[in-house]
Amino acid sequence: MRKILFVMSVLILTTVLSSYAFESFEEYLKMQQAEYENYLEEIDREFTAFLKQTWKEYEGEEPIELLEEPKPVDIPVAVPEKKPEPIKITPKPKPKPVILKEKPVSKPEPKPEPVKDEPVVDSPKPAPAPVKEEPVKKEPVKKEPVVKAPEPEEPVVQEPVVVAPTPEPQYVPKQEAKGLALSFYGRELDIPVDNALKAYAKRPLSSKHIADWWEAVAVTDYKKTLKYFKKTSVDMKLGDWCYVNLVERFAAKLMGDVAERKLLVWFFMNKGGYDTKLGYTKEGVVKVMVPTDKELYGVTYYTFSGKRYYVIDVFGKVDKVESLYTYKGSYPDARNELVLSKMQNPKLGFNGFARDLKFNFDGKDYKIQAIANKFDIAYLNNFPQADLAVYTGAQAPEWIDQTILPELKKIIEGKNPREAVNIILRFVQTAFEYKTDDVQFGKEKFLFAEETVYYPYSDCEDRSVLFAYLVGKLLKLDMIMLDFPGHIAVAVDLGKYNTGAVVGYKGKSFSVTDPTYINATAGMVMPQYKDTSPEIIEPEI
Repeated sequence: MRKILFVMSVLILTTVLSSYAFESFEEYLKMQQAEYENYLEEIDREFTAFLKQTWKEYEGEEPIELLEEPKPVDIPVAVPEKKPEPIKITPKPKPKPVILKEKPVSKPEPKPEPVKDEPVVDSPKPAPAPVKEEPVKKEPVKKEPVVKAPEPEEPVVQEPVVVAPTPEPQYVPKQEAKGLALSFYGRELDIPVDNALKAYAKRPLSSKHIADWWEAVAVTDYKKTLKYFKKTSVDMKLGDWCYVNLVERFAAKLMGDVAERKLLVWFFMNKGGYDTKLGYTKEGVVKVMVPTDKELYGVTYYTFSGKRYYVIDVFGKVDKVESLYTYKGSYPDARNELVLSKMQNPKLGFNGFARDLKFNFDGKDYKIQAIANKFDIAYLNNFPQADLAVYTGAQAPEWIDQTILPELKKIIEGKNPREAVNIILRFVQTAFEYKTDDVQFGKEKFLFAEETVYYPYSDCEDRSVLFAYLVGKLLKLDMIMLDFPGHIAVAVDLGKYNTGAVVGYKGKSFSVTDPTYINATAGMVMPQYKDTSPEIIEPEI
């Protein structure tokens, strides 16, 4: 105890004596800040020296397919049953974890010819236009014409009349920008910027030229831009993926479509604490790669030390698998991966879209007017396809909670869990028209709850996500997601009201509830899946 008191006395005395060495506390803080900046400068010097070493060539990995089996095109219509046939659904064992290994290619670093960069229009719009190319399918399916989904950022001609109040359009009056003006999903941003950030790397691209570029940018006044990014991220509740959007769109507005645009994204992502790598091809194409907390599908990736680094691009640019020259290592203090779990709803601008959702239950007609925000839809348009748990765990916007939830709550009031679940099932089954993603988008695309409200069509996983959200919010019941070959459904723990097709999982029983099987009640399973063992996905609700 005496030793502890002695040490504390020495520390206090040292602090007091140190304070006399400065005329004011502010001067002391300036000294501390100078030391911190010197530390950062030392990091950049060391990182620049590291980058100048010869980079190795690594092979990219083919994107993982989101769904291995084609989805059903024609959905059966069930005859509702109060006491469905008892069926025991056995879960499929979880697959063994895959050991990831990097794929370096032992070749010397190339010296490509200079690559001409094509200009691009500032800050491209993320309009959800369907892809024209037909995706490759393992089995032929019934062909249907591709239908164009509505553009997300078109202005609403008439303000909708809704049961619940909707937020006013969150437009900020335009003012003359002092820095770089950026329209960011309905929010007008004025980003402070040092013009010296518009630096260009020497050609042909090489590890040395990229290192020289980093060295030049690291001595600019980039800190005011980084500070703005971080503050905006907190104020607008951006989350990691929306933060990537902010950095990417800033770089595109500042630089245009040149290689340095991606270099700038790489720089600011690392400075923001994200473990981000840069790579380039023999032709001079530059790519940015980051690890994520959830598996991504349809996205090229490269493996380093057992960790996947996915190629990111918020503009929906289709990436091809190719060899990439990059480095094995990370920028000091940049250790964060992109967290997609429990995604919050960012505070973007508001441009409302109203939709009447009609359904019938027990001979009674219901109509719920729902609201979606077009700026949210535009932001989510090029979200990479991820684990289903990402969609079930995402926070839904307030306009979903203000329109759909109150109306459904009134309808299910006084019902037991099975009756309430059947009502919510009928709503999701029949208020939304079914079409596969191939038809609506020309590609596979899982939808968040708000996207299902917005787009004219939805398929099995979209309905399952919305259904799970509604049941979780209104009934607080435990659920699991059922991943059948080419089909996603839900199972709910109804306790003593469990019925029909039941899945046993972790000591509990769950009744199958299929939001796609039209008119089916709890406990009913599509005929083609009665003898199929689904994989179990635990929703992050």
